[in-house]
Amino acid sequence: MNKQHITALTAVNLRYANPQVTDKLRKKGKKGKKLTQSLANQFLFSGLIFLGIYGVTMVLMDFSKMPGFFTYYVALFSLLAFSQGISVIYNVFFESQDLQAYLSLPFRQTEIFLAKSLVVAITILPFVFPMLVVFLLTGFRSGVFLPVTIVISLLLFILILAIVFSLSSLVVFGLTRTKFFHEHKKVVTSLLLVISMVLTVLGIIFMSNQNTQSGLNQLDRVPIHFLLPIYRIASAPLSKTGLVALVSLLAFFLALLLVIKGLILPHLYDQLTSASMAKGESRRLHKTGQNLSQLLRMYNLQLVKDPNLLMQVIASSFLMPVVFIVSFALGGSVKLNHIDPHLIGVVFGVGLALATMTTNATSFISLLISLDQENFNFIQSLPISMSNYLRTKFRLGFAMQLLLSGSLALVGGLVFRLPVIFIVALLLGNSWGTYLLSHRYFARDYRLLLLEWTNVAQLFTRGAGNKGLVFNMFGSLLGSTIVLVLYGIGSMSTYYKLVNLVAVFVLLIGSGLWLRYYQKKFWQTFQ
Repeated sequence: MNKQHITALTAVNLRYANPQVTDKLRKKGKKGKKLTQSLANQFLFSGLIFLGIYGVTMVLMDFSKMPGFFTYYVALFSLLAFSQGISVIYNVFFESQDLQAYLSLPFRQTEIFLAKSLVVAITILPFVFPMLVVFLLTGFRSGVFLPVTIVISLLLFILILAIVFSLSSLVVFGLTRTKFFHEHKKVVTSLLLVISMVLTVLGIIFMSNQNTQSGLNQLDRVPIHFLLPIYRIASAPLSKTGLVALVSLLAFFLALLLVIKGLILPHLYDQLTSASMAKGESRRLHKTGQNLSQLLRMYNLQLVKDPNLLMQVIASSFLMPVVFIVSFALGGSVKLNHIDPHLIGVVFGVGLALATMTTNATSFISLLISLDQENFNFIQSLPISMSNYLRTKFRLGFAMQLLLSGSLALVGGLVFRLPVIFIVALLLGNSWGTYLLSHRYFARDYRLLLLEWTNVAQLFTRGAGNKGLVFNMFGSLLGSTIVLVLYGIGSMSTYYKLVNLVAVFVLLIGSGLWLRYYQKKFWQTFQ
């Protein structure tokens, strides 16, 4: 393999993955290697934020004495990497539509596969960095020599991610090679979504339902036994069991590489070309007697029915809160069936906070206008009201966003055994928060309108890019936590009536100003 070819291909794919950020950096004078480095730093910076925040929460845990929690977190982040890996691999390899650009160039199939794989790894890496913290803390608390701990932790982290990536690749390339895929492309793409979602959710449910056990003066989970060899590598890398486990893990990874080399690489061009030509069944139902509003509604529904879009939006805006908030922070062990009635306003606030986590730059409402692509300019030339057209889009996007966010709120309320009245308060807060934020992200989509995209992932990183996504996620989480804690303390005081009155007043005034702003700055411009 030619290292220069791989470097060049990786740089091109990085630029392609985030065109708006690329343009911004170019306007700042970045080019060549500096541009590539700046793009890579976007992902690295996001990873460091995850690393720092989750590192703070994990540093209090002695993983050297808690193999159950060690295996729990390794499984959790591996599931997340697997789910994200399936989505990103399919998107980068099969939806990028850049294969023709490489055919006339002297690139080998192995080089193209490796370059695209590196971009996939860079994309996924920030979200699984906390697993590296687990390895480092385990080795450090186990008394392993610090340089050895760092080397082994990095090796173990890279090795596990490589194994997860290899398994994800085999799933994606295996399914897309089948005859069924070529005849039913959308069905198989949806199947990929179902596989990744179901495996992740079932895995989380299984792990969260494991009983705790006490040992060594700490409360620990029941270990996931097939992951215990990884624990032995991290806690005692130079012991006989640790070395045997490490060699076994390396051997497993090499076996996966041989399978990929034998089954995927020799037919990469042919498979990608064949997959890009596979359209599956195309049946259009022609309905008569529809008015303009019904036609526009059906048209917008067609825009969001693409399985690849559904897979990426749900994985980005829905799965992340499930994994990081519900499972990671709470583990399903909190039961709130006897919650104090004075806290009903706080539960409403939790619903608002949940909306900030699920309604973001990767949600349906923030993509709907740009999904039109060249059709948007055509629609603007028609003698129809743009205000009505955009309001039709907004209502559809809000309904879809409310369905996802409301489902998560309902499941959360049932899992934590909230009383019925509190579940209602949670759903109301979530609905109102989703409605308010839908205005923001719908207007943002128009402000950052991108119609020439070739990959839907390009729409996710508009504006502040990956750093903005991470800052928004953790900023919302941190800000919501501070406000809710203060509100909770006030609600339990003797002045709870005054506190709730102030909270209602702030909510009403804030909501009114919020809606007035977007009515004046966005909706009225289309009158």
